[in-house]
Amino acid sequence: MVKIKVPLPPNDPSRGEAEWMWADPVGENRFILRNVPVFAFGLSYGDALNATSVDGVTVFANVAERNGHSTYRMYLKADRQAPEVVALLDRLKALWRDIEVATDKIIAVDVLPRADIYTVYAALQEAEQRGVIEFEEGYCGHSLAK
Repeated sequence: MVKIKVPLPPNDPSRGEAEWMWADPVGENRFILRNVPVFAFGLSYGDALNATSVDGVTVFANVAERNGHSTYRMYLKADRQAPEVVALLDRLKALWRDIEVATDKIIAVDVLPRADIYTVYAALQEAEQRGVIEFEEGYCGHSLAK
């Protein structure tokens, strides 16, 4: 695997200039993302990415192909060990998700393609309404009903 630099917009809340993610090379300047993006928007686990080399660094250029995953970010009101957070993570686990822990208060959620995105979204929304988390969508790769 290689590390890919994904530039973040100026004044990003992460205060970083870029998010670095692991990816598998699958062709010339083509990679499959193997991280759940925590701060970068518009990407999800398993997406095929095009990248360029800038001064020996592999830098994200664009998404070549989507893989059907969706990404959400949770901003926890308590730490990850709090009973209400553990209960939410257990509930999400049963709904076909994976997580990427950024800090004790920020978790990225990867919603697998076979998951019911509406059920996952409802669980996140309910947790937000109860004051357990705030959340935002990084990218929705699921097909939505019209």
